[in-house]
Amino acid sequence: MQKFFLKLMALFVLSVSLSAAMCTKVVTYAKDHRTEAIAHSYSTNIPIAMQQTQVALKSLGYNVQGVDWSTNQITTGWRPVTSDSHYMNLFNRRDYSANSGSYYQLVATCSQESHKVGVSVYTVVKSLTGNLSSSMVVEKKFLGRLDDFMRSPQIEITNVGLTER
Repeated sequence: MQKFFLKLMALFVLSVSLSAAMCTKVVTYAKDHRTEAIAHSYSTNIPIAMQQTQVALKSLGYNVQGVDWSTNQITTGWRPVTSDSHYMNLFNRRDYSANSGSYYQLVATCSQESHKVGVSVYTVVKSLTGNLSSSMVVEKKFLGRLDDFMRSPQIEITNVGLTER
């Protein structure tokens, strides 16, 4: 009986150690998913828009990873998704709990639009849970900051609105 108990105990220890070793194996990888973009237009040229976009990103604490002047695109480093920035559409409702463990990066693109420059921004999300949608919190925060940096120092306010000189 004692030999049987020792063999059973040895088998148990072996199975526990094998199952613990299996838990550290990579089973799945997160995939990149691009969210929808939003844009603002500015009365400026592309080099100034690119420069001010970088300044706005840095002022918000983003690490600028890449600047591609051939496509006028700026990419930030990866940051953890916040509790209100991305969600999964689950049963026609926003589920913000599905975004835990996910990361995003901001991508801003400047493009010429007749007499103005358009700056569009979107996020690329890495997530194991599936395709997350953006609630546009980080994109609007960035564009709001860019609006501040792109505003002319000389403005005129009338009953019609604000004009820049």
